[in-house]
Order: sequence, then structure tokens, then C-alpha cells
Amino acid sequence: MNKRIKSMGYTLLSAGIAIILYILFHEFGHMIVMLSVGATITDFSILTAHVSADGGNYTDLSDMFMNANGALFPLIVSYLYLLLYKKDSTKSFYRIFSYVVTLFPIGSMLAWVFLPFAYLHANAPINDDVTKFLAVFSKSYHPLIVSAAAAALIGMGVFLLIRKRVIHHFIEEIKQK
Repeated sequence: MNKRIKSMGYTLLSAGIAIILYILFHEFGHMIVMLSVGATITDFSILTAHVSADGGNYTDLSDMFMNANGALFPLIVSYLYLLLYKKDSTKSFYRIFSYVVTLFPIGSMLAWVFLPFAYLHANAPINDDVTKFLAVFSKSYHPLIVSAAAAALIGMGVFLLIRKRVIHHFIEEIKQK
């Protein structure tokens, strides 16, 4: 089989797996906080990207953390994956999968960079996790602090992708003929 076609297939397969894993970890991140405040999980679905719960003792802090943890939990998992990445591996699927599966959580942080600007102009989407977080956070702090923190988290992810040579390996794989 042509190496380029194989790489494209691996990339598409990796993207499919990455989407499922991202949704799973995103919703699981919300669920962790729901359970920590004593809520009872009533629904969990990867297909509809949804988790819901009844009850719980929410405070402003736990409410903010619940909204943020949907993005933070997959990001932390991707950082751990990158720290364990085997740079000596020459397996094509591993190299492509590692890039794609870690890029999704890092890329999802872009919403946390840009939506605080929209929030300042009253243009942020109403039911978005970032907007819900900012509704509480901005009572005491400036929303652009969230942008700066998210940019720093993206920077850390990119640093790990470069340091562990994940980007380099991905480019090597897709350039091969």
C-alpha cells in the first residue's frame, strides 16, 4: 500500500478516535466535579456529548470548576500522554495518533482564549462552558485573565509537542511517499 495513503488512513482513524476520546474525557471532567459535590449522575452520553446530574452542593468555586474541568481534564490527560510519549518509536500509527489525539485538547483551549473577548462585548454563546465560567469568574476578576491562562496552557502543550518531537514525527510520517 502507498505510504501516503496509509498515512492519510491513519490520520483519519486517529481523528475519529480522538473525537470520541475527547468527548469522553470532556464529559468525564464535568462528571468528576458533579460527583465531588454530591450530585447523582442521571445521564451520560458520548453520542450526544452530554452529562447531567441531580442535586449536589454547588458553590461558585465548584460551579466554575465544573465548567472548566470539561476542558481541563482532557488537557491534563493529553499532557500526561505527551510526557509518556516514546520518541524512539518508529511506528507510523503511533506517531500520527499521538499528534492528533493530543492536538484536540490543546486546540480546544482556543475557545478559552477568544471567548472572554466576546464575553466583554456581550457576544459570547449563552450555554457554553466558557461563558458559564466567566459569568462567575468575572464577578471578581477581569475575563482576559482567562484568556492569558488558556494561552499559557496552549503554550505548554505546544512546548511538549515540540520537546517530545511529536510534531516532527508527524511531519515525517505525512511527508513519506
